[in-house]
Amino acid sequence: MTHALYDILLHLSLVTLLPYFLVKMISSGKYRRGLAERLGFFRSAKFEGFGGSRVVWFHAVSVGEARAVMPMLRVFRERHPEVKIVFSTVTATGNDIAKKEGALLIDALIYFPLDLSWVVKRTVRRIRPDMLIIVEKELWPNVMRVLKNASVPVVFVNGTVSERSFLRYNRFSFFFREVFSGIGFFCGRTKEDAQRAVALGTNPAATVVTGNIKFDMRPPTPGAGELEALRTVMGIEPADMVIVAGSTHAGEEKILLDAFKRLKGEWSVTPLKLVLAPRHPERFNEVETLVRASGLTCSRRSKGAADSPRRDVAILDTIGELGIVYSLSTVAFVGGTLVPVGGHNLLEPAFFGKPVLHGPYTKNCLQMAELLERHGASMRVGEKDLFDCLGKLLRDSGLMEKMGIAAKGVVDSNRGATERTLAVIDGIMKKTMRGKKPRPSAGEAGW
Repeated sequence: MTHALYDILLHLSLVTLLPYFLVKMISSGKYRRGLAERLGFFRSAKFEGFGGSRVVWFHAVSVGEARAVMPMLRVFRERHPEVKIVFSTVTATGNDIAKKEGALLIDALIYFPLDLSWVVKRTVRRIRPDMLIIVEKELWPNVMRVLKNASVPVVFVNGTVSERSFLRYNRFSFFFREVFSGIGFFCGRTKEDAQRAVALGTNPAATVVTGNIKFDMRPPTPGAGELEALRTVMGIEPADMVIVAGSTHAGEEKILLDAFKRLKGEWSVTPLKLVLAPRHPERFNEVETLVRASGLTCSRRSKGAADSPRRDVAILDTIGELGIVYSLSTVAFVGGTLVPVGGHNLLEPAFFGKPVLHGPYTKNCLQMAELLERHGASMRVGEKDLFDCLGKLLRDSGLMEKMGIAAKGVVDSNRGATERTLAVIDGIMKKTMRGKKPRPSAGEAGW
């Protein structure tokens, strides 16, 4: 009964919001991308060659989750070359990252279906997964119910249940307890995540703490020539002190620009450079306008070296290069933390042994923030003290080096979650994935 009510409310919400999404689809291409797949319609070629193969479906909502699971995907591919891998995302940027970084690993890249019962059933009929592996916290009741009814295990990896989410799920426990009970296995990032999952209905015997797989991400290792080319195209000179602000959101760039202008005013001799990497591509033009309105000169990475010489600010307006650009930083700031977004991956600059700054809003990366702060690898800043903290770091090379060493140490000492998680997945596969089954014909559910 509750599932039927949920489905009805979901359909009503979709109808109510349809005019809004129609406008968005007309004005922005990202809302049109993958629309057919989100409704459960796939081209026949999408699953060509699947035959009677076993299928494991990985789902990562966006960029951060897609990147985080790539090391696991590589090892899984090596261990199970016979298994077909379907990979889904919700966002277009996540899809782009999966296409770029998982090109040799993924057999079919799709957009995740809308959680409408008929859409989910159509998608599951087409994919016919033997297992669904969800990265972190994407909880879709109809997906869970349909797969449970089909005896397909759903495994959460890097599983997290924030305190805020726990309170919300608990408030509607009459509905979500059944959803959580459908989780085949929950591999939690922390002890607290695992305890909350169990309290919400996950089987204690199928809940384990495996750690955070983001510690197992390997930073890109560009050659000296590639790094020099990137420096040139970003307008970064060898003597520059570089502040890289990654994954920024609306409201953060102005705070960063104000602090940077004050620093440039005080440091007229020492060359300073600010790199802004907005989280969402649709904001690139907006951020450029904001920089120019502040009175600072600006270049964009996509326009090449001719656009970059001795500009104050460089905008990283490409996808997939932030990790490499962090390696060029003197100090790194991770966005989504000065505004109430919840933060992004604080480990990306830490991989390169860089001192990390972040704001107070870290609910999405709380474990990372606490670890880095506890080991003296990061500083928590606010709008009022960002200028002072940046100045303190840039003036003290010894402090920067100490923080950078601590940051690298935090990453290195917390690796291993990927292997622990894969041990769980391999165990489930041995128990549940024996034999083969015929796949549907191309015309059964495709178009």
